Amino acid sequence: MKNVLFVGPDYKEHRGGIGAVLETYSANIRPFKFIPTYNNRSSLSRFILFIKAVFLLSWTLITDKDIEFVHIHNASKGSFIRKSIILLITKLCGKKAILHVHSAMFHVYYENAGILRPYIRFIFRRADAIITLSQKWNDYFGSTFKIKRLFILNNVIERPVHIRMPDPGSGPVKLLFLGIIGDRKGIFDLLKVLWMNKDVFSGQFTLTIGGNGEVERLKEAIRNNHLDKQVNFVGWIVGEQKRQLLDECDIYILPSYNEGLPISILEAMAHGKPIISTSIGGIPEIVHPGHNGWLFDPGNLNDLKSILSEVAGNKELLKEYGKNSYQLTEAYTPESVMRSLNSLYDTL
Repeated sequence: MKNVLFVGPDYKEHRGGIGAVLETYSANIRPFKFIPTYNNRSSLSRFILFIKAVFLLSWTLITDKDIEFVHIHNASKGSFIRKSIILLITKLCGKKAILHVHSAMFHVYYENAGILRPYIRFIFRRADAIITLSQKWNDYFGSTFKIKRLFILNNVIERPVHIRMPDPGSGPVKLLFLGIIGDRKGIFDLLKVLWMNKDVFSGQFTLTIGGNGEVERLKEAIRNNHLDKQVNFVGWIVGEQKRQLLDECDIYILPSYNEGLPISILEAMAHGKPIISTSIGGIPEIVHPGHNGWLFDPGNLNDLKSILSEVAGNKELLKEYGKNSYQLTEAYTPESVMRSLNSLYDTL
């Protein structure tokens, strides 16, 4: 591995995909040189952390002559602005800068950026390389920003040693949703479909929801629509509790409106689970209808209902789809991704 300095959110207390990726990097790269720029604490704490990161970055790049690249993990909005400052400092210190874009909504951010749009274009063109998560996002950045040094790098996940294939038998199919509670992830669409078809689905499915965000709205929706016996909200979960839920579920479901390439889907696939999701972002590159899951257009409740009906009537498919999901994650293991990352560094 080249001598690389990584910059991104504090992965030791992460709540999101970038942190999960960095956590896996830290376990597979030695030495792992890292500067955090964001945490999940107060606004003041985040501001102080970023100011410290700026000074630490400058000092490190001046004193550590061995560093060849600064690998910057960013999203959109405030994350992009912070990382643009990191990139400019990196270039001023004569080092190569790589922007690794994880945002699910960068296209929306850029379209609504107004007077910031020239600055965004300037930053992307100053980077020595741009990493995206899927072919769709690669095409977007190439056509929008006219960037030549574009690379696709798979997200990285650890696969468990032992997995449980889905096997609901005569009981209900256990659905699992993990993520931010809000409209973008489509969780309220799923609740609406379960509620509108409660007479059909109440004995066919259970749903476990893990996440944070609009928690009170979620609890109210569950309570008002009398879904208490079918839907269980467990809050934000990590570590062993998360792995246990992924192991115990039969299907992972993520009815999102915008995504990059969700780590949560890859983690569920690594646990041998079929996927129900939407045909957006990089998801169609890892979820293949008729092979390891089902896809529908965001917000199409009729199609979501049809998929759930198909699942309820074809439970025997779940084990086969789960096995296919697991096999597809071979390209996302640390060994595979680290080889790709090394090859990328060698080209710069």
